Amino acid sequence: MSQIPAHQALYRRWRAQTFAEIVGQEATVSALRNAARTGRVAHALLFVGPRGTGKTSMARIVAKALNCPNLRDGEPCDTCPSCVAIREGAALDVAELDAASNNRVDDMRDLLPRISTAPSDLRRKVFIIDEVQRIKEGWDVLLKTLEEPPDHVAFIFCTTDAGQIRPAVLSRVQRFDFRRLTVAQIAGKLRRILAEAGREADDDAVELIARLAAGGMRDAESMLDQLISGGPERLTANGVRELLGLADAESVNGFITALARADALAGMTTLDELEDRGRDIRAFLDQVLEALRAGLVARLSDRAASGAADIARLAAIGRRLAAIDPARMGPGGLRFQLELALLETTSEGSTARSTGEARTPATVLAHTAAGAEPGAVPVHSVAAPGVSTPRAAAPRGSTTAPAQPPPASQAPRAPATTRAEPAAASAVPAVPGPPGEPPRAGEAATVGGSQVSPQLAELHGHWASIVADLSQQPAVKPLILACRPIAVDDRAITLGFPEHQSFLKDALERRRAAVEAGIAGQLGRPVSVRFVATNVDLLPPPPDDAESARLLAEARRIFADDLVDVGEVS
Repeated sequence: MSQIPAHQALYRRWRAQTFAEIVGQEATVSALRNAARTGRVAHALLFVGPRGTGKTSMARIVAKALNCPNLRDGEPCDTCPSCVAIREGAALDVAELDAASNNRVDDMRDLLPRISTAPSDLRRKVFIIDEVQRIKEGWDVLLKTLEEPPDHVAFIFCTTDAGQIRPAVLSRVQRFDFRRLTVAQIAGKLRRILAEAGREADDDAVELIARLAAGGMRDAESMLDQLISGGPERLTANGVRELLGLADAESVNGFITALARADALAGMTTLDELEDRGRDIRAFLDQVLEALRAGLVARLSDRAASGAADIARLAAIGRRLAAIDPARMGPGGLRFQLELALLETTSEGSTARSTGEARTPATVLAHTAAGAEPGAVPVHSVAAPGVSTPRAAAPRGSTTAPAQPPPASQAPRAPATTRAEPAAASAVPAVPGPPGEPPRAGEAATVGGSQVSPQLAELHGHWASIVADLSQQPAVKPLILACRPIAVDDRAITLGFPEHQSFLKDALERRRAAVEAGIAGQLGRPVSVRFVATNVDLLPPPPDDAESARLLAEARRIFADDLVDVGEVS
């Protein structure tokens, strides 16, 4: 029974083996080839650049050039026993180390005997150390050897961040910077790989892979390897997006248009569709930022036709998206941050219209199809993370009733030739207003122009007493002062903490029973409480009743911005 040969990754099979095969690093290649030709290669080299740009491949080629007996104009032959042994990783005198896992003082000390020992097979020993920015105290062992090494030894260090390497080391090495590869350079090599494999691909598919690689040839070759291993015979741009889990251009442009038009519902619907199709939201955010930057560059290239207001609006959207933390693992995660960006845009657009400011052009990107303004959209409230509410998209079965339109005297005026602007949406449930006459059954209370449920209004009416009662417990006082009631439903009361103080939520979770007992004592019925971290800056300001103001003032006086942890009180 024949055995299937082991698969070798494309980036390993197509790794450059000579200076001539290195792509995109012409200045570095020229300098190192000339140094090898004249026998003036420095005893310590430092290669700096982004991942996948050829640093390790160049280090191995330099090791060949230092040991090849058949150099031709500084180029190793790649056929002699020395070159073959280095290429296959069998040369005992060429050592490759990963400083990410070998960076201790003892690891560096273990190198000293190997450095002082003469080479066994080659003319010179070469030590290739990758990720050297991870070495800290270990440099103390090597500094003297690095300054005056034996004649038979050469060091080649590779790093993606030279800023973390101490100056004493940098002064002992020759530095060469590797730059990101251009899309054309990456696409050219990908086409050579496809031709050798006998595979066909559309030009836009190859260009898409080259752009996604972000200047790294190894990333491009890894993506191509994945695509030709299990993909169709001919690669297309849509097939690349499907296999790599990317959003289509229409979804990207539609989301940016929703941001620019302050149409939160359209943007949330786009996110729902992407989630249903299994698309990666992080990759989608990268695509949106890339398209937004391309739109800004196009407008800056033709300021006269674009207008300053359009550029300023796109820049504001870009700043809001750039502030998003893709690694945030809290409630709602990345998706909720994108929804907040949509809602913040809607809020700003509503404010601008109410003050009479002119809107920017509806078209967002140069390649976005022109269309009519979206029609009036009902307002859907989006709860804070962890609060159960219907999703914004209609297919999710939302039962949220549309908010009542503003009085005619407050409605924004639009030209007769345009459709109505989308209504503003609230990012989180409104905080109830000052205590007073409770609303009648089934009637919503109004707080600062926002409607809240009767249950939330009732909770607010007792909130000052609840805080005063729970503040008698020293361990609970700083926690209850920092949170705010944000929602009440049939199942639980939701209390919110600022996102940058989410650790307070965990501290109060341990005292949930005391909080539930204190609230139940004031409301006269058993309650369940849950805690979330949310953007409390988007909530309406707290009511201006005397007791709440006193408690808030006391919290600011005692804790200010120095509230960092809450210890257990025995």
